[in-house]
Amino acid sequence: MINKKLHSGISFLVLICFFCCVSEEEFSLQRAISKKGLTQRPIVFEIPSTALKGTPQNIFIWLRNTSKYEFSNIFLIASLKVNNETRIQDTLEFAMTNNNGSWLGKGFTEIKENKLWWKEGLIIPNEGPVQIEIAQAMRNNGKLDGVPELKGIISLGISIEDQQ
Repeated sequence: MINKKLHSGISFLVLICFFCCVSEEEFSLQRAISKKGLTQRPIVFEIPSTALKGTPQNIFIWLRNTSKYEFSNIFLIASLKVNNETRIQDTLEFAMTNNNGSWLGKGFTEIKENKLWWKEGLIIPNEGPVQIEIAQAMRNNGKLDGVPELKGIISLGISIEDQQ
C-alpha cells in the first residue's frame, strides 16, 4: 500500500516538474554528428511553414560537445535561405571554455550542451521553403586550409522561439 502511494506521489511530482519545465521553444531540430567529427559541409535544417509565425522570433544554435573537442572556441557560418536564396549569412564565434579552460555549457558528464544565440527579433519570411544551414569554419593558427573535421562535436541543432 505504501509503495503504491509512494509511486503515485512520485509520478505526480514528475508530471508537475515536466509541465513546469516546458520550454518556450516553438520549434527545434537536432542532427547527430558522425564519429569523424563536424565537417565543413553545411548541415541543412528544413523549417516547416508552421514554425514561421510572421512575428519576431529568436533563433538559437544548439551544440553538444565532449572533452575530445580540441579548441576553446568555435567559428560557425550560419545562413537563412528562403526559396534557395540566401537572405542572411553570418560568421559567428562562440567561446567553448572559460578563461581557466573549463567547459562552458550545461551537463554533468563529459557531454556539454550550449545554447548559442544567433538572431534576435527576426521576422522569418514565409515566402517558400525556408532552410537554415550551419557549417564549421575552424582553422589552425597560421594555416590557410580549414580544419576538415572537428572531433568532439556530437550534435548540432537549431531552435526558433517566440520573442518574449
